[in-house]
Amino acid sequence: MKNHLNIENSIPARFKETLASKPDVSCLEPAEAQALLEALEMLGIQDGVAYTEAKKRLQDSKPDPDFTEVVAEQVYYHPRVYANEQEGFAFVAAWYPLVAKGFYPDEKSAAKLVEFLYFGLAFLQSEAISEESRLRIFEVLRILIHSKSKASVLVAQFLMHRALDMRDYLSAHFIIQYCLNYELITGIYFAADEQGILQEYPFRISDDFVMHFYKGKWELLVESLHQVLPVGQVGKPGAYEVLKPWLSEDLARFYAKNEQWVAAAHKVLVERVLFVEDESFDYINLRTSEGEYPLVTGLNSKQWDESDVLLFSIKDKNIPLKQTEPGFYRLQDWLLAADATHFNRPVFDDYGKIAFQVNSAKELPVRSILLWFVMSDAKSSTLSKIAFFNDVFSCLLTGWEVKQLPVMSHKGEDFPVTGVYVLRDLFETSTQLENWIPSFQPSGLADPLNQFLILCFYDARFQLNELLSDESKEALYNHLITLAHSARESKPYLRETGVQLIVETLIVLYKDTPKVGRVNEISALKNLHPSIIETCEQYAKSYYVNTETPLEPQFIQSWYLSLNDYYYSSGKELVWVAEVLKNQGERLAQYFNEVKAQEILANEVLFRLLTFLKRSTKNSKKYPGLEKIASEITTHLSDLLQHLKHGILFKNTVETFHSYLTGHEINLYHQMQLEPVIMPFYRYYFEQGDTRNVAESQNTNRVTPLVTSAIKLSDVVLEQVITDLENFKESRIDSVVYRTFLEKNLTDIQSLLAKNTPLAMQFYQALYLIIIDVEAGPDGIYKAYGNLVRSVFVQFLKGTAMAQTYGQGLQMMAESGAYSENLTETLLQVVTDLKA
Repeated sequence: MKNHLNIENSIPARFKETLASKPDVSCLEPAEAQALLEALEMLGIQDGVAYTEAKKRLQDSKPDPDFTEVVAEQVYYHPRVYANEQEGFAFVAAWYPLVAKGFYPDEKSAAKLVEFLYFGLAFLQSEAISEESRLRIFEVLRILIHSKSKASVLVAQFLMHRALDMRDYLSAHFIIQYCLNYELITGIYFAADEQGILQEYPFRISDDFVMHFYKGKWELLVESLHQVLPVGQVGKPGAYEVLKPWLSEDLARFYAKNEQWVAAAHKVLVERVLFVEDESFDYINLRTSEGEYPLVTGLNSKQWDESDVLLFSIKDKNIPLKQTEPGFYRLQDWLLAADATHFNRPVFDDYGKIAFQVNSAKELPVRSILLWFVMSDAKSSTLSKIAFFNDVFSCLLTGWEVKQLPVMSHKGEDFPVTGVYVLRDLFETSTQLENWIPSFQPSGLADPLNQFLILCFYDARFQLNELLSDESKEALYNHLITLAHSARESKPYLRETGVQLIVETLIVLYKDTPKVGRVNEISALKNLHPSIIETCEQYAKSYYVNTETPLEPQFIQSWYLSLNDYYYSSGKELVWVAEVLKNQGERLAQYFNEVKAQEILANEVLFRLLTFLKRSTKNSKKYPGLEKIASEITTHLSDLLQHLKHGILFKNTVETFHSYLTGHEINLYHQMQLEPVIMPFYRYYFEQGDTRNVAESQNTNRVTPLVTSAIKLSDVVLEQVITDLENFKESRIDSVVYRTFLEKNLTDIQSLLAKNTPLAMQFYQALYLIIIDVEAGPDGIYKAYGNLVRSVFVQFLKGTAMAQTYGQGLQMMAESGAYSENLTETLLQVVTDLKA
């Protein structure tokens, strides 16, 4: 508010003359006479009859002044002064000291003032009146509006109606500027209630406000507001700044109950934004006491055009999503109309994009995911469109590294998105995945939308088989495999999580697939990132080492093709191959026995196994891991050949294995295992002929003793035997095999030991450790080895110098109390046998 300007009063002579003589003091009470006297003094009228009579009336007393309506009328009501506009405004300007004192005009005088103001408004704006006088007049009006007098509401009505009357834009603009400068129609005003008592009211729209200024008719008020909204000057304050403080919950309530006026408000607000370039933020966001935003929710039920996009963009960001979510869907429908060309319209660039400026996924309605998919379809979208919506919906990927879908909005409430919801309820294309997903495939894992899709499929992985048709699953498989391989070109954090999500999804989806190639392709994804190696290995193992997976040629070939990677990685890759070699020999033999048409495959398998056995043995010293692989292949061959029917193998296969068995490169450990199972085949084909009785040839469970002539005993051979005994729990050579070898070579072994004392001590110690091993005792899981070793231990040591030493050691162990009763008795029996 501007400071008061001290200017010299210029009171019209006619007013002075009238006021000096006209007042009838005789009818006044002393307090009223005092008020009149003070008024005359403030006006400088002290030489007239009225002043003299007032002095006499008081008789030197000085009561508190009472400026009643009787006094006010005598001071202010002088209609003849208003006949001349210049005198009339000078008259009003002269009121300043009176109203500043609190001496306000009566209702009759105030009405006459307002009548003059309407009449003289053009003069008030003209150059005929000085700026100083004009300022003084508006000072008077300001005081009157906020005064507790009947002039308050009357003056306010004049200013309000003139300020909002756009038919005379120049006068309206003139009043508006002074209203803003002097805060004339803001704050409070006074009006008489039904009992005629003056009450204070705020300049804020309510039933009282409408009654005082619009004859109680809300429609008149709203129509007046609508006329003002589109009018103004760019960048300059106008009528909207005058009425903005009046906006209220009651006005919002009116709109909430009158939809036709909402539509009218939308129209004028759009005009205001376009022509005045003012967003009228407060108006579009009118709110009822119940928290409803009627002008915003009014957008929800209509078919949108560009104007609605504009209005939606200026809504309050804090409006509850329950009210704005339907509007967001109207925006979405508008964008998708006309082949999504509305994206390129200026209104979307200038206003529509604002609606997508969100801080989190919770501010986006869940069905907006559809918009993302349509707008990011590489077949029909531009790069700029794809980039924009990828940026908008990137907030849906904040749970990427923890493999979680976002929480969005649905019907105004937090809605945790699930993969099933997206695929089944949102897309409603559970049987048509193949029709749309390929278009997103070329963009790879780096595309945010593909990342979101991966999260959806991962989240729904346990329901995918129910949700998708075979065609859709095939499309999904190709999509995920392609994205997995594209991960090499993506950022590290995307690659790691992406391949994990893809692999875990595919593993669940193809848990029981009959397609061996598909299993191999999924398990091969392990090469994409170290974090999925174990997962892929376990998946392959669950498939290939699963006895419920039916054997068939392609499946069996995959076993032995995988042996290649297992070998060249020294057992570090495709570790499940070890389980196949360990446990599937007998099962494979039964398959070959039952399926006559697979003789060629059986022989190919054996040749491949022998090839890798030779390689593993040859290179075991250079690559330590190969020694283990050689042992595993040997065990597998032993299991397979032991249960395989003789007539299945080709002669050249048997001949090749026999050559290997009798060759110099064979490891004794392997020879001990393989000779009992190879020689029956050799005798069948080369010693007894192919015509032997079939029933006899099928007796494959018999264990044939070692052909000792094939083994050339030496210190090296004995060292291998000792090593095998020391590791008897891992060797898996049947105890009968060792018994046969040891008993048939007893004399030769004793001769070697007599010549090599360190070797003898190592041999005896290996036997001794087995004897005292609990697991090799009468109740242990390796009791067969225990029985064997206790027997040969006595044979080798009895009568030697070492017999007494080992006997004492065994007796001490037996009497220590550390063993069970059965093992204690067994140890004491060995002591007795050594002494006998």
